[in-house]
Amino acid sequence: MKRITLWGLLAIVLSTTACSHLDPIEVAPPADFRVALSLSPFSLRQFDEGYSFRVVEKTATTPEQLQAIYRDLGSTEMFVRIATKRHETAEDTTDGKPDSNANFHTFDKGIQLCQIAASLGIPINPEIMCAFTYMDMEQQQAPRFEEYPEIYALQNGKDWSELTLDEICTVLEAYGAFIGESILGTGCTVNNWNLGNEANYGFAGISLGLKTAVNPKLENTPGFSRYILPSLTPDWLANNLWRYNAKAYAAVRKGILSAYQKLGIDASKVKFSTHIATVVSTADACAAFFNCMKHNGYAMDVAGISYYPSAPSLSQDKEALFKNTVTAINRKCGLPVFIAEFSYPSGKMDGPFAGWSKQAGDYKMNPEGQAAIYSDVISWGKRHGLAGIRYWAPDYEGWYAMAMFDFSNKVGTAKPILETHKEILTK
Repeated sequence: MKRITLWGLLAIVLSTTACSHLDPIEVAPPADFRVALSLSPFSLRQFDEGYSFRVVEKTATTPEQLQAIYRDLGSTEMFVRIATKRHETAEDTTDGKPDSNANFHTFDKGIQLCQIAASLGIPINPEIMCAFTYMDMEQQQAPRFEEYPEIYALQNGKDWSELTLDEICTVLEAYGAFIGESILGTGCTVNNWNLGNEANYGFAGISLGLKTAVNPKLENTPGFSRYILPSLTPDWLANNLWRYNAKAYAAVRKGILSAYQKLGIDASKVKFSTHIATVVSTADACAAFFNCMKHNGYAMDVAGISYYPSAPSLSQDKEALFKNTVTAINRKCGLPVFIAEFSYPSGKMDGPFAGWSKQAGDYKMNPEGQAAIYSDVISWGKRHGLAGIRYWAPDYEGWYAMAMFDFSNKVGTAKPILETHKEILTK
């Protein structure tokens, strides 16, 4: 008899869960559906290097011009991802090692994007990572505050890994107040704040694989646990990780809200969210994450997820998993869902994303298929508990076939997904 491997067992578990049917909640399409078609975190550098973008008869040679085109195509907000690294450095390195994210998400660049949003009169959705340069499902970093003397002083000479949970929350509340005042001080409007980036496995240095006094078990948790715990034992994550993360999120939130009070800005309708990846989880585990946050002091207004239909996954039917996940969160958490990251390739993927070339269902990996799946996700989502969608990095050449533009000689020409964007949104 052929031996069933651990990976095979996981695939069976996730496949079965993804394909089991949950009746979605039917709702009327929301009038305020968020369409977060936005400048990518990488576009500022592209414009500095002489890039331009053509959309039908319009050409953008500045970030402001491109975001204005997005707005005219139906975008309701901008996006900015902010790490704790404050200033850009000469090289894309961190601690002497190459770091492709070293200078894309700095505080300074974040403020620049907030200023653009203010100048255009379009709301901005800040993602406050509380990581030094980057974090996602695969990579976790602790924050660093040496560039913020008043905040750093609150660590009382301790390394971040030595801080207790209460000490971490004290620092994070101060950082939340600082980042809130800085962003709102640009004159931009923030209706939605996102804390963390694909925060399945940690936030603010309380993370799998990192040394932390909050829970020493986390440092030596094996890497493969990322693919086991969410599907087989999510209770372990809830008890050893998520309940601590909830306190850290709540501290940042408290600090941000204090900035509204200090600046005399009404915060009664401001919403908070956190987003997680779904490719290694189940619908129930995703709902368990958001409920754990709520039960431990961080009650969100919106649940965020990443959904990449062509990316590798342990689930054989990612469309079913996506729909079940939205439905489970709607039903078990009472929350609308925002797709914080979505894209689909218009052709074969290259480079580090070469493995992201798995056709989703009948959606061919061509320009027509790219537009069609985006349209269908929006259409289904409006009727089944989605609060909105962000197409990730639409203008980034390094996103290969996922981008909404074809690139040649630093000129991006819009693909059908962008040329027909208004029509897509009205379906």
